[in-house]
Amino acid sequence: MLIAVGHDLQLVAELAGRDDLREPDVIFTAAECERIARSADPLRSLAGAFAAKEALFKALPAIDGAFWTDMELVHDRRGAPSLRLQGALAERFERAGWRALLSISHSGDYASAVVIVDGEAPVGAP
Repeated sequence: MLIAVGHDLQLVAELAGRDDLREPDVIFTAAECERIARSADPLRSLAGAFAAKEALFKALPAIDGAFWTDMELVHDRRGAPSLRLQGALAERFERAGWRALLSISHSGDYASAVVIVDGEAPVGAP
């Protein structure tokens, strides 16, 4: 059952001066910060990762006690992105029987992410 959809469109250049976003454990985990810094285009990677997190919060904006670092952008062997949840987010998703599906795309000066939350229980369920 479709629970929620969130989308974010991020202008890559808008993040150029945002050194605060690259500090571990503020928005991104230490592992995410390291992966972004090692990427071929760190600013573009930063924009995609930020859009992914924004998209999840837009899908489900009111999860008490959830922090940005409660979700970590990871990639499988083929490079497909997903969000690894922990803390309050993981507890809420587990309790409700939800999962988050993620797609990230880059085109020109923009990064875009869509998160689909699907599962068994509707949003108001415990």
